[in-house]
Amino acid sequence: MNVFGSKLTKRYLSITLIVIFFTLSFLYWLTIRVMEGSFSDQIAYRDELIARTLSKRISDIIQSMTSDLRVASAYVLKVTEKNRDFYLSEMERMVVQQPLYLSIQAFNSEGKIVVKVPDAVSLDAKSFEDLHNYLSWSKTYYISDMITLEDGRKSIAIAYPSIDENGMYKGGVVAFVNLEMLSEYLKELKIGELGVNAIIDRNGTIIGHSELETIGFSLKEHPIRDYLNKEKFGIWEGSLFHQHMIAAYRPLSMIGFGLIVGEPIKQAMQSSIDVRILLLKGFTAVLFIAAGLTVFWTNRVVRPIIQLMKQVKEYNQNKQKNFEPIKTNDEIEELSRTMGQMAGELKENERRMFYILESIPYAIITTDKNGKITTFNRGAEELTLFSREEAIGRNIIDLPIKENKDVFLSWKTLQEGKEFDDVESYIFDKNKKKHDVKIHSSLYHGEGNKVVGTIIVIRDVSHIKKLEEYLRQSERLASLGQLTAGIAHEIKNPLSIVQAAAEAISMEIKELQFENSIIAELTNDILETSQRMNQLLVNFLKLSKGEEDNNKETINVIAVIDELLSHLRKKMKDQGIQVIKQYAEKKVYVLANQNGLTQVFLNILINSMQAMEQGGTLLIKVEKFEKNCMVQIEDSGVGIPASKLPWIFNPFFSTKREGTGLGLSIAHEIIVQHNGKIWAESVEGSGTSLYVQLPRLEQIGDGNEKNLIG
Repeated sequence: MNVFGSKLTKRYLSITLIVIFFTLSFLYWLTIRVMEGSFSDQIAYRDELIARTLSKRISDIIQSMTSDLRVASAYVLKVTEKNRDFYLSEMERMVVQQPLYLSIQAFNSEGKIVVKVPDAVSLDAKSFEDLHNYLSWSKTYYISDMITLEDGRKSIAIAYPSIDENGMYKGGVVAFVNLEMLSEYLKELKIGELGVNAIIDRNGTIIGHSELETIGFSLKEHPIRDYLNKEKFGIWEGSLFHQHMIAAYRPLSMIGFGLIVGEPIKQAMQSSIDVRILLLKGFTAVLFIAAGLTVFWTNRVVRPIIQLMKQVKEYNQNKQKNFEPIKTNDEIEELSRTMGQMAGELKENERRMFYILESIPYAIITTDKNGKITTFNRGAEELTLFSREEAIGRNIIDLPIKENKDVFLSWKTLQEGKEFDDVESYIFDKNKKKHDVKIHSSLYHGEGNKVVGTIIVIRDVSHIKKLEEYLRQSERLASLGQLTAGIAHEIKNPLSIVQAAAEAISMEIKELQFENSIIAELTNDILETSQRMNQLLVNFLKLSKGEEDNNKETINVIAVIDELLSHLRKKMKDQGIQVIKQYAEKKVYVLANQNGLTQVFLNILINSMQAMEQGGTLLIKVEKFEKNCMVQIEDSGVGIPASKLPWIFNPFFSTKREGTGLGLSIAHEIIVQHNGKIWAESVEGSGTSLYVQLPRLEQIGDGNEKNLIG
């Protein structure tokens, strides 16, 4: 057997050599990257450490100079011709002790110099006036950006105002900083021969640099200047000072300037070049050794694999039933034995899976990723009346169990990747008989989590549907009993209005103080209430049939409430009930069924009256709340116990001995049908508030046009 002539050997050998080459190359590259990264991290850490140290040192120096000037600012308040020499000597001592001072000058509130050390250093009149004006209104210390003195030298000014005990500005002290000496401080801590330390002002101008000739140049357009102005700190790698550098930048927050500490990349990475060359030689030697070992072991490893592949091919072609062990005394021999066991177990598992699918009482259908049926169990045959021979191999949408392919859940599962769990649907069997079913449809995945097909489980629920229909009929019959009690309750309330109107007519007649208009009005009340009772019976008939009343129109809520209050005025007067009305506007419109809305407010008003048998106060408030109409009806009656309040809208629940418990439950149903809300708040012994919230209509013009804003 020519091992090196086989495709496996060639592939294994070439892949192994390529893998070794690229692995070693990758390891070399990774080592270099890690090494350079480590170097970069160390460089960044070192630069940042130096920047932090240097920034603290510079800040301490500037802070010390500011403190000197704060002390010196008191001189302006005390200086006279007699003690002028004393203050002059004190300033000279400051200049001598701190080499950064070019000059210290004290001036009064008019901007006139009173002490100046040394006398030769001056600032032009315009710049000094600007400095004097700034101190006079800010009354706090100031550190300027780069300025130019009269002798041409560059400097920055540190100024401190003199403020008396009354807070009045009396002048100040200004010091000019020696930027060359500041640059010497920076030079002491620069990194290596080519390292750079620099300080820039707010405008990006270099005011201190380890190379003196760079002072005065601008970094205004450089990103580091923007970072420093935003009080950011970090590491920059890129073009800086006309060369590729790595630098740490850090703001000097106290003075508003920025510090840069860096070095050229070439200098920073010089130490890694020798290590890189040494690593390259080592990895090249390892590559040649690995290539030789690969050729040797390829022959030892591939030969038994080729023998095993030959047996697999013969097993697949049914030329042999068992695998002969390959004597290698290693894992390949164990693999050949294991494959023999797996072949036997595979046949047994296929047999077991077939019987499991056959024993499941539901229809189970599987398809491949193109929708072609691959499994069709006995349950599927019994439900659809198609045999598996007729189904397997056909596309699922070609099996005539649906009206069209768009309603196939399994097809949607494949096309849209959506899985369905217990979805109610239907199918037709071979004889075109319709079956109500529940379908579970899901994707199943193969290697790489790729979709390879779907599995559909279909359960016939036709008999369950029939039982549910019987149950609904029984519930409808039970509701008729509740409906009867509801009719009795709801007719009782309109009858009270009819009775009240009749009593009013009788009273007017007895007292012989009536007019035809009053009689007509009371008569109309009786007729309207009778019509409402008739409509109420019609609504109950619709409710018993499961219908919803959609006869809605534009209704003025306030008009409905006022009409009901007019009908009930005599009873309220007899009970000693005082009505307080608080309306946000005269007209508040909603889209509603007038009879239903009247029924809701009538139930609430009568409940409130019954809660105030000994008299009381009835507050009715109507207001606009966002896009809704809010109605509050508050009585001062006996209230509702907290334990019973959550149940008052439940059917047949009542806090009154003679109540049916249907009034508020029906009101709740009507409000819900109007897309509104109803709730109650109560304190036992103090009264109850009922709230009704409905979507509001915005009335436009003369009221003939309306716009729904709810």
